[in-house]
Amino acid sequence: MNRKFLFPLLLVGLSAGVVWTFTQMDTGSLDEDMGTQFSIADTARVTQIRIADTEGKVALLTRMDEHPLGLWQLNDNLLARKDVTDLLLKTFKRISVRQPVRSSAREGVLKMIATSGKRVDIYLDGNPNPTKTWFVGTPTQSHTGTHMLLEIPGSGRAEDPYVTHLEGFTGFLSTRFFTDENEWRYTGVFESDAASIASITARPLDDVGVEASLQWDPSGERITASVAGNSIDLPQALLREQWLKFRKVHIETWNSHLSSAGQDSLRNSPKAWELDVAYKDGRQVSLDLHWKPPIIEEYNEQGQLMAHDGSRMYAVYNGECALVQTFVFNPLLEFWRTLPASLPSTSIP
Repeated sequence: MNRKFLFPLLLVGLSAGVVWTFTQMDTGSLDEDMGTQFSIADTARVTQIRIADTEGKVALLTRMDEHPLGLWQLNDNLLARKDVTDLLLKTFKRISVRQPVRSSAREGVLKMIATSGKRVDIYLDGNPNPTKTWFVGTPTQSHTGTHMLLEIPGSGRAEDPYVTHLEGFTGFLSTRFFTDENEWRYTGVFESDAASIASITARPLDDVGVEASLQWDPSGERITASVAGNSIDLPQALLREQWLKFRKVHIETWNSHLSSAGQDSLRNSPKAWELDVAYKDGRQVSLDLHWKPPIIEEYNEQGQLMAHDGSRMYAVYNGECALVQTFVFNPLLEFWRTLPASLPSTSIP
């Protein structure tokens, strides 16, 4: 071999060897390290998840196999948001270890996990003891990984933390593990398939519009509309479109940002709207809407100063105060807001 090519080849080989040796020294054999086995291969086996923070707050999530919407129970007496439980299961399945925490940062990371981290117990197959426990810490400086420590009952707690991530996802994972009950709570108010609804009624009390009800007629083949007990003449296409809007209606958050006194005042204040939905299984679900004072000066499309918050309203549901987005509710209310004061009294298909 020509000597002028020999030295570059030796240099490349030596460099590769150094990189390989450094990698082995830095990461070890990750697949064989108990402390890296975070993932859950079959998340259908997860029956309970317990998230606890260092302030004593706990979110206990329990799978409800027979719930029609696939919801989990929250803290034994509430329902949990499905989007977040689905996200946790996805995280359990796809999580992987990127690298060990550098030895120089190890003590600092362990201290952060101990003082401000979250403990996540994962239970499988109804077992009363967790199969795995994650200690979730802070993001990496690049915000593309999350410091975690693993404990497996029977094997003990790992000595070293690792940087974890999800393949194909850029960001960190710690925000998925929160304990605030109001943030965890299921936000659905009216949610079902269209065929389960028996009637829908809305009453504008401090807004423009006409009180009217929609219901299936006795034949079960069309929707009828009525004002003050008298049927009104509206196209089926319009009625069906409005009916379908009530298949999935959610509040924004149960955190109304009101004090206890403020919530009491809201419950006793004049209502802007009353919404009532009756279901064929006998349930009656009601939601009251209240205007929310504006945070900043806002103007409507006519350039007039608005007396109410243009983005949000308050809601009262089963006596609880919540926030709703006008982006969600205005399309629902528009049907009643635009009904004329006098209408024909013969319903047509």
